[in-house]
Amino acid sequence: MYMKITKELIKYAEKKSKDMGTLNNSITTGKGNIAGFIGEMIVLKKLKLGSDNLKSSISYDYDIIDNDGIKWDVKTKRRTVKPSPHYNCSVADFNTKQKCDRYIFTSLYNLEEGFILGWISKEDFYKKAKFYKKGEVDPQSPPNKLFKFTADCYNLEARHLNPLL
Repeated sequence: MYMKITKELIKYAEKKSKDMGTLNNSITTGKGNIAGFIGEMIVLKKLKLGSDNLKSSISYDYDIIDNDGIKWDVKTKRRTVKPSPHYNCSVADFNTKQKCDRYIFTSLYNLEEGFILGWISKEDFYKKAKFYKKGEVDPQSPPNKLFKFTADCYNLEARHLNPLL
């Protein structure tokens, strides 16, 4: 799913980020808060849920609870290119104990366009994901721009996710 990111959405996310402050257990030490809130809003819109369903400010364990009681944790990556099915979806090792039912992965392209890549149950994610240690080189990074993992994390290619219908 694709969504154009509006100035109003960015302003909302900036306010929420300022109100929240620095996050514990954040790979970017809170610098990704704005992107995270934008990702959450994209998911809320797609799931046709209201702001009452957003729980990220009161729960470490999940970001959204839907009308069926399913707890979703939204994982958002900022990108300088549009996402592809072979791109990794990541969960940091220190977030494995979150009490969510599903992960849903979003990508933001230059804070202009948002994409929902798909979802997967927490249980299935860890069955299928590959673990990488902090400092290891991502084998998918291009040879001219090697990326080293900034934290221990689990990765799964987006093509293995369930589409959000």
